[in-house]
Amino acid sequence: MAGVEMPTPPCHVLVERRLASVPQYEPREVRLFSKCRNERLRLPWFLTYYRDLGVNRFFIVDNGSSDGSVDYLLGQPDVHVFSTEGRFQEACGGTLWLNTLLARFGVGSWCVTVDIDELLCYPGSENVALQELIAHLDAHGYEALPCLLLDLYPAGPMSECVYVPGDDMIAAAPLFDVGPYRRTSVNLCPDRWISGGPRERVFYPELRTESLRRRISRALYHGLTLRMPSLRRSRWLRLLRPRHAPCLTKIPLAKWDENSRYLSANHFMSPKRLPTESGVLLHFKFLSDFAVRALQEAKRGEYFDGASEYQRYAKELIRNPQLTLMYEGSARFRDTGQLVALGLMQDSPEWKAARRTVRNGKRLDEAVR
Repeated sequence: MAGVEMPTPPCHVLVERRLASVPQYEPREVRLFSKCRNERLRLPWFLTYYRDLGVNRFFIVDNGSSDGSVDYLLGQPDVHVFSTEGRFQEACGGTLWLNTLLARFGVGSWCVTVDIDELLCYPGSENVALQELIAHLDAHGYEALPCLLLDLYPAGPMSECVYVPGDDMIAAAPLFDVGPYRRTSVNLCPDRWISGGPRERVFYPELRTESLRRRISRALYHGLTLRMPSLRRSRWLRLLRPRHAPCLTKIPLAKWDENSRYLSANHFMSPKRLPTESGVLLHFKFLSDFAVRALQEAKRGEYFDGASEYQRYAKELIRNPQLTLMYEGSARFRDTGQLVALGLMQDSPEWKAARRTVRNGKRLDEAVR
């Protein structure tokens, strides 16, 4: 277009690390997509959890791991491994990589898109497989499941958290904040920006109370940058950027088609028809490696805004090496029924009836006719 300088997108090459024996694609399989950098600690339980939940195949892009993650993933028969040397920041926090894999391998399937430290749960997920939830969503014409990102943390200083690869992460970090969580309406899918929880409480205490002016400024800024990611590289817009705590809005489960795309990791995406039900992503950032990773990422500077979030983590950990997130308002995770009762995820009469039908041994699609 004459007179307009169009930004040149960076080139990111994803190279598949092929397995000796690649299983054949199956109809109606559930596929999971993720990005990885030095996640050898979490990978065994992550894969175990999602296999048990009903995921059939994994597509994981590695970005420079040096801790054995790639070798471990290559040994898993249901995992397709891709590598890239591209910069995480230039890929919009990995969003470009995920959208590329989803466009190539996800179209026509229900896809789970999560980080390695995120475990998806939904009402009744302890007893009902992901395929049954998908059948329920399909039967009612829904296309995605919105979730709250719920930070879990250990009962004591994070430096004393003991976790062995393959162990249940909930046992190592069983606590969470009951609230407060604020929901701000945004003109995106899903239609809410959620904030709050322990990271805001400990690392962003000045943001616990927001003025109307700040809420409006934040909504305008993020509305623009999420819809037009190229604006994030604009120097003048960065000067106007409001400070904010981590976004807890997630949309990790979606029926993928040719028009689907994520706008910011799995926080927001192209329009989808959403159900009344919602889920929770249990988030396990705060295991025994948190301090080391925080210092490394603060120095590397590849995360959003020059890794300002990790700089906050690093500053507080240097000031207080025995930092704990536990406080008098902490609750111990029990099950999804507890999260529904607390209002952190939403159930529905229809999904309750569908779960009862599944437990009675009948087909879910017959139950909703």
